[in-house]
Amino acid sequence: MKTYGRFVLLGLVAGLCLAALGARASQEQPRPASAAPAPIPITVRVLDGDRFVPGLTLADFEIEEAGLKVSPLALYQVRKDRIERHEGGTGRPPDVSRKIFLLFRMTEYHNKIPEALQYLFDTELLPTDALEIQTPAGEYGLTRAALLDKPRATLTRELTALLRKDILKGGMAYNSALRDLKRIIRQLSGAGRAGLGDTEGEIDDGTSLEQQLIQYREHLEEMETFRVVDEAGLARFARRMKGQSGQKLVFFVYQREFRPEISSQTLDRLNMANQERPDILAALQTLFPMYSRPMPADRGTIAQAFADSGMDLHFLFMNRQPERISGITMREQSEDVFQALAGAAEATGGTTDTSQNPAASLAKALKATESSYILFFTPATSAPRGTFIPIKVRVKGRDYRLSHRSGYLT
Repeated sequence: MKTYGRFVLLGLVAGLCLAALGARASQEQPRPASAAPAPIPITVRVLDGDRFVPGLTLADFEIEEAGLKVSPLALYQVRKDRIERHEGGTGRPPDVSRKIFLLFRMTEYHNKIPEALQYLFDTELLPTDALEIQTPAGEYGLTRAALLDKPRATLTRELTALLRKDILKGGMAYNSALRDLKRIIRQLSGAGRAGLGDTEGEIDDGTSLEQQLIQYREHLEEMETFRVVDEAGLARFARRMKGQSGQKLVFFVYQREFRPEISSQTLDRLNMANQERPDILAALQTLFPMYSRPMPADRGTIAQAFADSGMDLHFLFMNRQPERISGITMREQSEDVFQALAGAAEATGGTTDTSQNPAASLAKALKATESSYILFFTPATSAPRGTFIPIKVRVKGRDYRLSHRSGYLT
């Protein structure tokens, strides 16, 4: 289970309803050999408050690419999986079929998950949609044929049971390490089991203070292995998404995490009580650098890869309050993940929602994806392969709020 906490988001292969899938190899799409650059699509949502603004024309939009103004060649107004109208053209109309990805990064099952899935199946999922799911323990796909063959209520019930099983299974090692870390801290603080709902063995097991501090450090290091952001894995997922056609709607559900640490009062007491023990004082000093957790991933690189993919990422951050435990400080340890994925969502033109209710968050994010414009433009700049080209889109003379991907890679 050492890889559980890494964000290695493998591609999903559509198969039988809720059948386990194997990872497929990532394939780079070769660049077409052509003298003229291919038109670039960009999905744009234009909002007046929270309301989508329909009926805009090609003449209403202006695009700025790396500081250079370009005019869009074509406009398609899309609602869900249908093109409602278009202007201009670049030849073949875009593929607007929808592929919905649900990615769950959770260590505890949430009782609002059935409500979230029921809303998805009853209200939003179309017969033409493909659904792909990643849980902490497996990857699954729901084909369009399976969606037509089974009643929605049956699919909701089966998927709910699968998610519950996988979340509990996937979180087993993480939660075991969490309990071990609490037990060590209770030994160090002498707080016993007060305030805890668990019943691990006796607190005084004869372990020396020096051994307890060593165990504490080891358990802190073990907790880190469960939740390191894997930048390479995120980049692979972005490349895989780029290779897929249609609308790629990704909903990333992440549960806020806390790490148990020795309280400052306990650390002060241990320092004062062991002034004649340089070995103990040295062991205590080695703990402080572990409380500082720098961001291990390059957020800019991740954001650019996600923007280039053409996916529509919606980051659903499940907030929750920390436990109150005597002698233990529950420290927030989601800051780096939040910053990386919130930045990636913004770079794709998606949203970030913080809530204690995943059903409400998913409904809100799905609603945000219903209507959009797809604009095509010819690149105005030439740059070496792998260069990130920033894009800005505006509606002339109007103060609307626009969301779109931040750019693309050459």
